[in-house]
Amino acid sequence: RRAAAFQTPLAPRALFSRFPVRRNLAAIFIVSSLHRAASSSSSDSHHPTQAGRREPLNMDPHAYTALPIAAARAMAFMQSDDPIIRDPLAAKLVAGETHLMNGANVEYMSMRCLLGDELVRERHAQAGVRQVVSLGAGMDSRAFRLNLLDTTFYEVDKQGLFDVKEPLVADVPLECAARRLVVGTLGEMDLGAKLRAAGFDSAKPTVWLLEGLLPYISRERMPQLARDIGALSAAGSGLWGDGFSQTSVDRGMVFHGVAFESGFDNYAELFRDGGFDRADVVDFTGIHLDRGKRAMRIDPRYE
Repeated sequence: RRAAAFQTPLAPRALFSRFPVRRNLAAIFIVSSLHRAASSSSSDSHHPTQAGRREPLNMDPHAYTALPIAAARAMAFMQSDDPIIRDPLAAKLVAGETHLMNGANVEYMSMRCLLGDELVRERHAQAGVRQVVSLGAGMDSRAFRLNLLDTTFYEVDKQGLFDVKEPLVADVPLECAARRLVVGTLGEMDLGAKLRAAGFDSAKPTVWLLEGLLPYISRERMPQLARDIGALSAAGSGLWGDGFSQTSVDRGMVFHGVAFESGFDNYAELFRDGGFDRADVVDFTGIHLDRGKRAMRIDPRYE
């Protein structure tokens, strides 16, 4: 559980390899208590810098927050001839809101993206995972870029998000067996029923990605979401999500005009209670992306 776990090339695959494949489930949370990871942008952040040039994109405010995340991935891809984040689709997924690339939080979003990518790859190789569920998927592009041709990707989000996303990816070839859209609002929908209707098999191991989702789930709904995910997870499954401490959120945190609803100091307990055998929490304060050596490193003081 020390720094060496993060010192593999490109991304921290060894972090995920620590977890047993056959019996235990892995709930992995990289929790930040830092205000800087969220934007304090004002309500006009939905508009281009020169708003008079065109009408702002008509999107639900929560769905809109997926665009600056795609913008950060696009910047990470374009800033290097040999990028750590290989996401050529990201610029398209910004949906024309190119002003969002100015000031994009490339470092934080790059680490998030790498963690999710590597969990998917590791569980695929070590646990035989062939289904990936992205909750609050937003502009996730893994179905188009990870080249897992035997894996089905389930993207769960609201219809308004897919109304913007689907025309952007309509002509983009998949790099997976299938991509399924699951429409609904987390905390209100019957997640299991919706996933099964789309072909999900809860008897098989799953990778769950909660990238950027947790701050938007209310304190009242979070325990039930953890139980729902746990009940749908076969042995060998893995999960990761990033969240914020209760203290940080209670101070007031806003990302592109949308306030965070919750923060927790007991993410590990929540998901163990939900049915996961093991849950680890690491504070993002101690995680650093070493671009020169193309590795992520962790200061063990923050585990």
